[in-house]
Parts: sequence; C-alpha cells; structure tokens
Amino acid sequence: MGFQLTKQQQAVVDNRGGTLLVSAAAGSGKTRVLVERLLDRVEREGLNVDAFLVITYTKAAAAELRSRIVEELSARLAAHPEDGHLRRQSTLVYKAQISTVHALCAQILREQGHLLDLHPDFRLLDESEAGLLMLDTLTEVLERRYETLEEGDDFSFLVDTMSAGRDDSRLVQIVLDIRGRVQSHPRPAAWLEEQERAFLLDGVAEAGETVWGRLLLEDAGRQADYWAGQMARALELCACDDVFEGNYAPSLSATLEGLRRFSQAARQGWDAAREALPIPFPTPGRKKVPAGLADAERVKDLRNRCKKRMEKLAEGFVDESADLLDDLRAVHPAVRALFALVRDFEGAYAAEKSRRGVLDFSDLEHLTVELLVGPEGPTELAGQLSGRYAEIMVDEYQDTNEVQNAIFSALSREGKNLFLVGDVKQSIYRFRLADPTIFLEKYRTFPSYEHAREGESRRINLSKNFRSRPEVLEGANFLFRNLMSVEFGEMDYTPEEFLYPGPDFPEIPNPAVELDALDLSGEDEEERLAEERAARVSRDLQEARFAAARIRALLDEGFPVGDGKGGVRPAEPSDIVILLRSPNTVLPHYARALAERGISWEADGGGDFFASTEVNVALALLQIVDNPRQDVSLISALRSPVYGFTADQLALLRAGCPDGDFYQAVCSGAERGDEPCRAFLEELEELRFGAADQSCYQLLWRLYDRSNLMGVFGSMSNGEERQANLLLLTELARRFEKAGHRGLYGFLSYLTRLQEKGERITAPDPGREGGGVRILSIHRSKGLEFPVVLLCGLSRRLNREDMQRPILFHPRLGVGPKRLDVGRMVEYPTLARRAVARQLEYEMMAEELRLLYVAVTRAKDKLILSVALTGGGRDIARLAPDAGCPVEPQALAACQSVGQWVLLPVLARPEAAPLRDAGAVEVPPTLATLGPAWDIRWIPGGALKRPPVSSQTEERTVRTVRPTGMGEGELREALTWRYPWARDVEIPSKLTATQLKGRELDREAAEHTPQAGTRRGEGVLRRPRFAEEEFGLTPAQKGVALHLVMQYIDFSRASSEAQVAREVERLVREEYLTPEQGKAVDPARLAAFFASPLGREVCSSATLRREFKFSILVPARDYWPQAGEGEEVLLQGVVDCFFETAEGITVVDFKTDRVAGEALRQRAEEYRPQLEAYSRALEEITGRPVCRRVLWFFSENRGVEMM
Repeated sequence: MGFQLTKQQQAVVDNRGGTLLVSAAAGSGKTRVLVERLLDRVEREGLNVDAFLVITYTKAAAAELRSRIVEELSARLAAHPEDGHLRRQSTLVYKAQISTVHALCAQILREQGHLLDLHPDFRLLDESEAGLLMLDTLTEVLERRYETLEEGDDFSFLVDTMSAGRDDSRLVQIVLDIRGRVQSHPRPAAWLEEQERAFLLDGVAEAGETVWGRLLLEDAGRQADYWAGQMARALELCACDDVFEGNYAPSLSATLEGLRRFSQAARQGWDAAREALPIPFPTPGRKKVPAGLADAERVKDLRNRCKKRMEKLAEGFVDESADLLDDLRAVHPAVRALFALVRDFEGAYAAEKSRRGVLDFSDLEHLTVELLVGPEGPTELAGQLSGRYAEIMVDEYQDTNEVQNAIFSALSREGKNLFLVGDVKQSIYRFRLADPTIFLEKYRTFPSYEHAREGESRRINLSKNFRSRPEVLEGANFLFRNLMSVEFGEMDYTPEEFLYPGPDFPEIPNPAVELDALDLSGEDEEERLAEERAARVSRDLQEARFAAARIRALLDEGFPVGDGKGGVRPAEPSDIVILLRSPNTVLPHYARALAERGISWEADGGGDFFASTEVNVALALLQIVDNPRQDVSLISALRSPVYGFTADQLALLRAGCPDGDFYQAVCSGAERGDEPCRAFLEELEELRFGAADQSCYQLLWRLYDRSNLMGVFGSMSNGEERQANLLLLTELARRFEKAGHRGLYGFLSYLTRLQEKGERITAPDPGREGGGVRILSIHRSKGLEFPVVLLCGLSRRLNREDMQRPILFHPRLGVGPKRLDVGRMVEYPTLARRAVARQLEYEMMAEELRLLYVAVTRAKDKLILSVALTGGGRDIARLAPDAGCPVEPQALAACQSVGQWVLLPVLARPEAAPLRDAGAVEVPPTLATLGPAWDIRWIPGGALKRPPVSSQTEERTVRTVRPTGMGEGELREALTWRYPWARDVEIPSKLTATQLKGRELDREAAEHTPQAGTRRGEGVLRRPRFAEEEFGLTPAQKGVALHLVMQYIDFSRASSEAQVAREVERLVREEYLTPEQGKAVDPARLAAFFASPLGREVCSSATLRREFKFSILVPARDYWPQAGEGEEVLLQGVVDCFFETAEGITVVDFKTDRVAGEALRQRAEEYRPQLEAYSRALEEITGRPVCRRVLWFFSENRGVEMM
C-alpha cells in the first residue's frame, strides 16, 4: 500500500457486520479506499477477488476500477512473490464481476431468463433504436384507439384535454414521458394504479387533506414564517427615529400579526388559510421624517418586498377547497384514460420487443427485479445468487434509483454484506431518474459506525480532501454552509460534511478563491439599448473575453501549479479548464475569445450533429435520391460545396422555367445545354439507379465515393471533425438496419424523429491542437480535477422548462395535469399540478446547488468564479437586502441564477467592498466563520465589448517596398484605379414600400432586404409575449393587430360594432390573433370604416383583394439618382386592399397614426411615395390604371384622397 490511511479511511477498510454507507466527500479518496477494503478482505480473510460484486455506473469507471485493483494486486505480489493466494487473484481479477448495473442484470437474465420465458440470446436496443420502436408502437396503439373512439368515453375526454384541441403530438409526448419516468419504480404498473386511486379522492373532504394540498400549505407556511421574521426585523429597525417609528410601527405590527395568523391557519387546512388572506398592509403614517436614514430605507424596502410576495402568495389561494377538489375530480377521467393508455402502450411495446427478441435498458432492470423480488421480499433465486458474493460494493450510490436499489437489497443477504459509497452532494443525475433521497434517507437514519451495534447498518464520513489547497476547500465550505440546508438543498452542510485539507501544499502567490463580478451594464443609455438588442449573445461573448484575458494573464505571469512531486511549475493551457453549465450554446463565443488571445483550446462533443453543414448536405443528397422533386433539398445540394451552383445560376434556372418544381427547372436547363445541370442529373441518375436494392449504409458510402463528400469536407477547416460527423451518419444507418428496419424513406424519417426529439448526437472529438484549455460541462467534469478552474456562466437563468411540460411527473407526488375548459379551450393548473411544479422547482434548485458543489471542488490550486451582471451595480443593490451568512432559504428560492446564490453570502465578506461600493449599498458585517480571504474584484466591462488589440499589430513596422518592372505612370494609374461601378455597389438589390414610408406588415416582404444606413440586426424588435401580457402592446403592435383584423375579418359580418366585436372574438378563438391583439382592437373604429361610403364601396366590390403582395423590377435611378444606366432593383410591398371599377383601380391603405387637424394632411403627404409605389406595381401587374388612392386614418374615422 503506497499511502497512509486516515482514521476514517481505516475504519472503512476494517468495519464489518452490516450495511456500511460511506459518505465520501469530493477528493477524499473513495476509490482508493474501496480497492483497499476489497484487497484487505482478500488478504486477511482468504477470499477470492471474484467473490465480490462491484457495481459502478459507467463502463469506463468499471474499467478504471479493475485496472486500479490489478495495479494494487501487482504491487502487493511484488512485495510478497511467494504468496500463492495473491498469485491466484491476479488471474481471477479478470473474472471478477466489476461492471455496470445493466451488465449485471444482463448476465442474470441470460442465466435465469428462462424462468420468465425469455430467450437467452436477446439483443439490447440502444436508446435511439428503442425510441423509434416506441414511437411506432404508440402510433399503432393510438390508431386502434381512434377506431373505437366513442363520444363521451374516457379516451375521448383524454384526447380533448391533453391535446388541447389540436393534433395528438402532445398526447404522444405525454405518454412517452410518463412511461419513461415511471421506469424508476420497481413496479410501474402498481404505481400507476396507486396514482389513479389518488384522484378518486376517497375520504377527502378538504384540499389540505390531499398530498398536494399539504405540500402547498407547508410551503405557504414557510414563506409566512420567513416574512414574519423579516417584519420583526423591520420593527426593530424602526427605532432609528421616533417619528418614523410612529409612522411605520403600527402598520408593521398589523402585518406581522397577519403573517402569524396565516401561518397558524395554514396548519389547520386550506379554507382556514384562505380566510386568513389577504395579509394586511395598512398605510403608514405621513409625518415628515429626517432625510438620509439608512434603516428607514431598509424598512420600506422590506415592507414593499413582503407585500409583493404576499400578494403573489394570495393568488394561489383564490379558489376554495371545494372548487379545487372539483377540478381534481374533473380531470380524473382523463388521468384514468392516460394511465390506461400508458398500460396499453407498455403491453404492445413489450409484445413487439418479444417478437423481435430484444430488450431495452429498463427491461434489464425490471425483469431482474421480477426474478429477485417477490411479494414477501427476496425470492429463492435471489438467495441462491446472493451466495455467490462475499460483499456487494456499489460505487456512486447517490446516483441509484428505486429499481436498482431493490436489486442490490435482494442480493445482499438482508443487507448484511452491502458496502455503499458515494456523495449525495455530488448527485447531479436526477434527469436520468437518479433519486438522491435514497442515499439521504440512509444517511439520516444510519448511526455513526462508532455507535452502531453488531449487525446494525452504519455510516462513515470521509471528509479529508487530498485534491485541493486549503483556500479552495475553505472557499467551498464558506459557500455551502451558507447556502445548503434541508429546506434549500435537501440536506444541511454541517461540520460532518465540511471539506478538511489533507496533504500539505507548497506555497504559491495568491491562491485565494477569486470572484470577478463583470459590470456589463453599458456606459450610457444608447449603449445599453444596443446591448439589450444583442441580449444574451453580447453577455456571453463578453464573459468569454474576460475568461480568455484572465487565462492569458495566468499563463503570461507563469502562475505556479503543483507538479505532482511536491513542487511547483508554471501553468500550461492544459492545466486550465473552463466549466459551464451547458457549453454547447456558448462554445462559439469561448472559442472566439480564446482565439483572439492566441490560446489553444479543446472541447468534448462540441457541435450539433444535425446543424453541421456536412450532415445537412449528405441528408439533402439522400432526400433527392429518394425523391428529387423536393425543392429545398435539391437547392441545398446544388448550392453545397459538392456542386457549387451560385445563387445567380439558380435564379437563371428558375427564370428559364418559371412553372413546375425546381427539378423540372434543372432538367430544362440541361435540355438547353447547361453543362453543370447535365452533369448533376447524370450523377443523380447514377445514384438513384439501384438505390432501392442497397441498404442505407451501402447507399451512403456509394454517395460519399461518387460525390467525394469525405474529400470535400475533409479539406475544410476542422476537416477531421467534419469527416467524423459523416462517418457517424453511416453508423446511424448501420444501427437503423441492425434494428430490422429497411428503406431510405424510413431512415430519413428516423433521422427526422431524432431531430424533433432534440437528440444530441456527437461524434468522437478529434481534438483541436491538443494540450489546450479545456471547455467542459460541469456534468462531464465530475470525477476529474484541474489545477486551475474558471467557473463561468453563473448568471445563466435557472432552467424551469420542466415545470412547463403539458403534464408534470414526480416519483412521489404523481402526475400534475392541467384542467381544460373544453368549451372555451382554456387550460388552467389543478391543485396537483401546482404542488408537483413547486416540488420539482425545489428539487431542480437543489440539483443546481449540487452542480455548483461539483464545479468548485474540481480545482486543485486556483478557483476563479465569474459572475456577469448585465445590470451592473443595480444587480448588487437588488441582492443586498437578502445578503448575509447564512442566507435565508426563502431568499435563495427567489433567485433567478446560481450567480445570485454565490453573491448573497459573498456580499457579507469584508473583501466584497468593491461590490458593495458598485451597488452603493451597505451590508451588515457577519459574525460567521469566513475562512481565508477571497480575492473579490469589480471588473468594468467596457473593454470586453471589443476584441483585444494584438500586440503584433502594435509592434508592426512599415517597410518600404521598391516595385520593379513598372514605370511611374503605370504605378500611379494602378494605385489610383477606382472600380467604375462603386456607387452601384452601395445600392440594395431590393427595395420595399417600408423604406419609402410603410407599416409593419410590409416587413414580411422585406425580411432579408438590407436597408441603406442600417446595420444588420438593428431592426425593430417585437415586444416579448410576456411583456405584451403585462404591459400591453406597443403602438406599432396595435397597428399590426388592426391590419390583421382587416386582413381576416369577414366583411359581410361587419356592418355594426357588435358584429365587428364578434368577428374579433372569432379571430382570437381561431388563433389568427393573440388575446392581447384582440383586446387592442377597438371595434368602434372598424365599424365606423364599414359604415362610411368608402367602407360600403369596399364591401360591395366583387373584385376586392386584400393583403396583396407584389414584387416587380424597377429602374434603380427612380429611387437612387446616382445609380448607373440600366441598373434595376426589386420593388416589393403589401397592398392593404384594392378593388376595380369601370374607371380603374382604387387603392386603399389603412393607417393607425394618431394625428388630427392640419397634421393629418401633412402625415398623408409623407405616405404619398408609398401609395405611388403601390399604384406603379398594380398598374404593371394588372395592366389597368389606378384612378383613385385613399388613406383611411382610423384615429379620425376619415379618409384622405391622394390623387
């Protein structure tokens, strides 16, 4: 043994007699101790190494563990070469069961599967293959259900409720989601039955008696208790001034009493809690108070925040208990039908797998449970199999689920030989159905090994860290003792969970934990608005540039890191890692920023497979081999680097054959002698010939060879990566056919389904230059360590997408459906959904907190935390009232990002003065233990908006070059030459009525039109939907809404204000308008138009055209006098409406401008160029003259003639 065990580690090695749970903190050497315990029993007890069952959660981890055991065995055998027992183990170690849980299950099923009529030669489906088979099976099940559909039955109600009146794609998603999540239960069918019974509400008289009501009442009670404490604190602060106390103390006292009353009522039941609301907030007194009282401002802020939070809480208690129970009873038929559908699907899926002789991963676990666990406990077979193993050792136990736990327990001789090791603070795989509460329940109930009786389960904590410097460990301890609790994080971070330093480290300069707060708020209002338009991208790129600059500084200064031999050496790029929650979306920014600093980098599984150019080109070629009459695929293939058609060539082909699909245009071009078209069609014909007789795998390789795809893309930048993606596409084809599927159309459909499901498919990463800075997700970093860690992206908003699913699922609370008012097609949450959403949100935040723990414990020598603040000091000021040590769980629950969690305790540190100064706030000093000082910096973001200035550029000198072979006149002429059509280059190729004087709907025709003097990306942005709901529509959006009504309204049903209102309601109902747009339209304004002579003329016309889009070529000089002779531009626009009369065409354009009097005529003149453009287009297209042009201003209910 090459290392000295600590007291705790030695206890792990020596302890026997019952289930042993080892809570091994990060870097505590759990793998070494596991190996030592196993070999100690081999040596001291004479056991064979293959008498141990060792389970871990990945094949790579299993292989590494086996190699560690082999290495240690070899060392011991070298020390005792005469030991025959050890020599025997060096052979048996390769027979030992060191594997994943799925490999164990597969072995048991191949041996004993005949007891379940399972063929021992079954094949295991991979995840994508299983997903395809499930989708096909569910489609068949639904088709059979639709054939027997009867009005009023449960399934009919389910379709209406879960599909919300649309197609059944959402229902398919729900069934697959429920079926997948329920697999974490040992008996999924029994769980479904239990949950179905819960919605019967047998014996339930009040909402608070349900599991969902209890959870919401407990949560509301915790909120009330927290704010009662805050109001009590506010009352104490009132003593800062007698007058202020007289103003505010009575109001605060009433609020405090109301909060306490509500907290008590919440323990009695739902209706009692409802009666205790709203919480009173009497108006404070108005006597004048001296200015500048800091405590007075704190009191006002606390009261205002409490009021907002309690108003939000009261919204959840609007409904009475009886109404909530009625909602649950109303959705019971849909839930019953849903579970019945899930059971039908499971049965059909199992039958299809049996027919094919295949199993999926969940089958391995559930069929093993069926063999090993009976109604009364472990089966006879479980007893027989358990005799094989002297001990069952489970690594990473925090990531287990109930099914796997049932297997371990059944094989463990009633728990007498179970050795479980893990760290629940590193449980970060809940999305893979891991259940950290299994570990937590044992951790809380098992006594310490020092107090456990013989045969009793016991617990040992490994808390000494051998990875990181004390500064890093104390930094982690500071964060988590102030953030993690049972209420927020599912466990308390007590001295038992602290990280304690192990070995001594050589001294280095500035090893302190560094926190950099980046001020990305912008220097002025104009800059801020520009940043808001750039939004998230700008923030991510600026943070990436800061990270790159910090890394460059560390490398340039030769920051010392451990050399593994007790000394130090200068850091290299490979010593540094950038950890991100989700790198894929921001990887291009970090790649760019590192390249700007000349720093090599590498990332694992970087790009999106389906978004890559090479895969898109290959798929386009496959699609036209299957059917060449697909315009998008055909044009993609022609424009690709393989065939290289230019946009002008394609335009000419279309102009030469304006009718028919684009394949017909290509054929027509070939007939006219176009050589590229002819060559392309010949190659396509060769590829299509015999394609039906080839497998997709063979066809792909034939396509690669014929079109030289591998060569074309291999010669581009990142060529190895591109070729790896093309190879992965052939591997997907091979898997598809191995699963028994055939046909090119089926393969393309399979890929489309993978894309729609959002499957991330990544090829093995060929690496960049090697030895560079690594960019990793926190999940992928688990189990690794790095000398320097930069933890970035902490300002990313917490992901609450799971709470937005059509139906929510929780392993204990069950399902959370919405209720649908079928008559109005309005969905609203049930009591169950609200409770499940709340619990899922808490569990999500607990998992994010554990991810933070994993991230900060990866660092060995230096930890740098980066928090980007788009609000700058304002963000600090908003956090300051809740800052402290420890931070209240309710304050943490209200945060929107992990970065806010980090800042709340940090703001109370003495070193955080730069942050407090930036926010112009004071935070009371904390008496909590702080540990070593942090290096806390406030970083202005101005320099991060631009790429760094290259030092090479600064130092570059100018050299004089003497040209040879050219006379002075020739040289002067060459140097002063100007492109003769330079002015034409500045003229856009397209022009829209919007650029003359237009409206929002004309932008449809101008989506891709570059506008003179406008930088790309500076277009007018639509107000987000949530802002529309809260603040209403902007004037421009109201104009769009009115134009949409005029486009879709039935003119024959618009003769009165009431009829117009009904038409608007219809358009909202049929989703032509959003509800916000419907509210913004004034029916009286529209009715006034239809009642006018012009309106009656419009309604009576038989030739009326609405929203008429046009595109015509016009001389460029008509709009740009400097344009060259013969230059043309494409004029586009959308005419509101026009109609024909005997005299000619009447053009009507609707305006929502709010102008009156003389200003109305002036505004109308501004629109003349637009109307002239409309007239020009209509005359050219129809061949008839425009005799009349009218602008109708809705604000004034009048028209203005413009002829």
